[in-house]
Amino acid sequence: MNKIKANNHYVPQLYLKRWVDSENEVCIYKTLVSHENENLWRKQSTAAIGYQRHLYTQMIAGKESDDLENWLDKNYESPAQEAISKAVNDEKLSKHDWYLLIRFLACQDVRTPARLLEHLSRQNRTQEKILQDSLERLKEEIENNSISPSDTVEPSNELDKLFPLKIRTERDPNDKEMARIKVESYTGRATWIHSLKHLLKYSEKVLHQHKWSIIKPARGCSWPTSDNPVIKLNFRDENNYDFGGGWGREKGNIFFPISPQHAMFVQIGDKPILKGTRLSKDLTKQVKKMIVEHAHRFVYSNSFDNEISALRPRIVDANAVKKEKYQIKDWHEQNSQFETEFF
Repeated sequence: MNKIKANNHYVPQLYLKRWVDSENEVCIYKTLVSHENENLWRKQSTAAIGYQRHLYTQMIAGKESDDLENWLDKNYESPAQEAISKAVNDEKLSKHDWYLLIRFLACQDVRTPARLLEHLSRQNRTQEKILQDSLERLKEEIENNSISPSDTVEPSNELDKLFPLKIRTERDPNDKEMARIKVESYTGRATWIHSLKHLLKYSEKVLHQHKWSIIKPARGCSWPTSDNPVIKLNFRDENNYDFGGGWGREKGNIFFPISPQHAMFVQIGDKPILKGTRLSKDLTKQVKKMIVEHAHRFVYSNSFDNEISALRPRIVDANAVKKEKYQIKDWHEQNSQFETEFF
């Protein structure tokens, strides 16, 4: 029997290995700590960082499944390894290489805890509308005699089967012309995984329409990365920007460091920057600042870089650390209970 992959790496080891130092470890800076005496930096192997237990594991038909972890590896991570190596070794990239790199960027953008939190917040705001829309569609199908009021409605495709939605119609025993419609759902791991797969299946294609470049920092400088490494930027000036950009927003920037000396970059709608362009020192520092600001809980570097702690002083809050630990600990158990009911 195959063992479930419980340590789900939301930042792949094949990606983080570009930031290892001479001791084959990555330097880690935490943005949230429980006390002032905690060291600013620590070092660990790529296997020991960038993961959360059971982040992607689901309960399907009463059994734990790591299908998502395997799917991401098979379709996005492993195929991109050679293309990443070519990019960081300044080799010529073919059209297919770019295709694999862009898919890897898309995958890395949607799979992190930071994006999970965004999803949960958005889903809580829109869940009522989703259920109401489902009710309206079902009502229309019943009125058009497409389905019987006694039917249990099943999803029409494999992807929609991942969404935790139960729809039942029941005849009113006292009035055969009336039926009661019942819709149930919840917000959690299953809705996130459905959203993640939907984005990669239907929305990723817009990224392939952009004109991408590989750019480098100024000589003598390097870029860190983070646990939230794909930056979608709305940039107006160096003091006026935000990270609310999208995959296809005109004039928006997407920036993704793939090594301390290389990053994928696009300004949507513009011609690509000349291959291998080195940024000025000022622009390099600005991009580095954005990488650090965009991190969720961890910044990764190939050295103890004091500039990073100056760019983003860590928050000291023991209660916040404790709360997050409990949330992570309870994540799998709580979601498994819901998934057992819905799948």
